[in-house]
Amino acid sequence: MTRTKEQRPAPIRIDDIERMFGARRSRSAAVEPPLEIRCASGTKRTDADWTVPKQVVAECLTGKLVIDFTQAYCSRREIDVRVHADAGAIVLVVPRGWRVDIEGVEHGTGTVTNKVRLPRFPGAPVIRVVGRVETGTVKARYAYRSPLNWFRRSR
Repeated sequence: MTRTKEQRPAPIRIDDIERMFGARRSRSAAVEPPLEIRCASGTKRTDADWTVPKQVVAECLTGKLVIDFTQAYCSRREIDVRVHADAGAIVLVVPRGWRVDIEGVEHGTGTVTNKVRLPRFPGAPVIRVVGRVETGTVKARYAYRSPLNWFRRSR
């Protein structure tokens, strides 16, 4: 028994599948403004749950600025961080498995230190740091663990 044209089901199109599952069509993405973190003096931390944008601008004059990525929600493969430290310190705290490329930072009498040495996990983000350090410091490191957490193997 054959069906007539009206009895046959309509072919499924890709537009219908995208509409069913909420997939977005490729549109020109709106330019996302960079996250700007400035610290004139004192200490400033970003240790709560936050969403990581494509670009982060960190400026520290004489204080300490800690950018903590351990509890951050990150859906990107690459993050661009632009730093400028006069006499202050900028510390990037990353989870194990992430990679930090800090070779693009120029320094005068300041110091640039990268303590992130473990291999990168597949699919984990890469943080590319560029900028200038006058007499301050820029440091990338893992989160510290207490001796009790060493035994528990958390994080």
